[in-house]
Amino acid sequence: MQGGLGPAGERPHVAPIYQTSIYEYADASAADAAAEGGAYIYSRYANPTVEALEAAVASLEGGDEACAFASGMGALAATLLALGRGAHVLVSDGIYGGTTELATGLGPSLGLAVESVPAWDLDAVEAHLRTETRVLLVETISNPLLRVVDLPALAALCHRNGTALVVDSTFASPALVRPLAHGATAVVHSASKYLSGHGDVIGGVVVAARPVLEGIRLRRKLLGANLAPFEAFLTLRGLRTLGLRLPRQCDNAAAVARHLQGHEKVRAVHYPGLSHHPDHERASRLLARPGAMVSFEVANVAEARRFYDRIRVFHRAASLGDVASLVTHPVSFSHRGVPADARRAAGITEGLLRLSVGIEDEADLLDDLDQALA
Repeated sequence: MQGGLGPAGERPHVAPIYQTSIYEYADASAADAAAEGGAYIYSRYANPTVEALEAAVASLEGGDEACAFASGMGALAATLLALGRGAHVLVSDGIYGGTTELATGLGPSLGLAVESVPAWDLDAVEAHLRTETRVLLVETISNPLLRVVDLPALAALCHRNGTALVVDSTFASPALVRPLAHGATAVVHSASKYLSGHGDVIGGVVVAARPVLEGIRLRRKLLGANLAPFEAFLTLRGLRTLGLRLPRQCDNAAAVARHLQGHEKVRAVHYPGLSHHPDHERASRLLARPGAMVSFEVANVAEARRFYDRIRVFHRAASLGDVASLVTHPVSFSHRGVPADARRAAGITEGLLRLSVGIEDEADLLDDLDQALA
């Protein structure tokens, strides 16, 4: 909670919002010193409020430094550009549709030779690694089927091959796992989700060792993908309650998953906390809790849309990590831009619904699911 506020003494209790684009200097010598990197110049380069957030997230993740971005996608793009450097990049199957579109759609035009691989299958990853593979990009908990990767084993494979392991840990947050401690090269978050937690921020953060972040930070500066001070302030405020919000969300998610598992209209439930989940043992070993996301399948797209229209307590919104419970239909939203054959290959059916479970009363959530499925 105190990360990023500086040493004790006369520090502010809450990080101030430095809502400024520029900084003034006393004289020419001070301006020269600033130009040499000794002070603030322009908020696209650095801002005190943003740096307070970066210090806090770096502390939570156990990393050297962090670099905050205007969005999670900006953070991912800069990381791939910095670490991929025109070489072979492996991207996990079955992850966020926007990431897939970024890697496969824009990657080639940026000089990246992109190939997909089921990252939860270690043999498949090892078979796809090449001498020139510079990056393996995975999600700790995948979106939307909630597969869990073996971070220590992937890190070992990557280290032997000289490959950077980049982990999007948005679904887990540092409250559930710290990928750097398991050998990851860099950790990426969409700060719009669990870090801020209230649906009022668009932002992203990358945490890594200082030498790794140098190239990422340069790309943020040159591409203008910097986070605004007010968004940094809101994210810092959200971080103060992460340790309170997420346990309640995880408790509710476990109850929701168990409840859906026994419903006659539900064909499948995807939740790492359930014993039948293919990565249950791995999740139990790696994660402090199984997370607060639940996905489930109904018979077809018509049934999915019917459920979506009837839901009352859950909010119909295409995001996650909010204190309010949310529902989305991946085929219509997060994976709409992914070709249908690629969705089917990843197991993303037209009847799949994804729930981001919030902090509401458990009984209210279960009753809402029942009436929407009735």
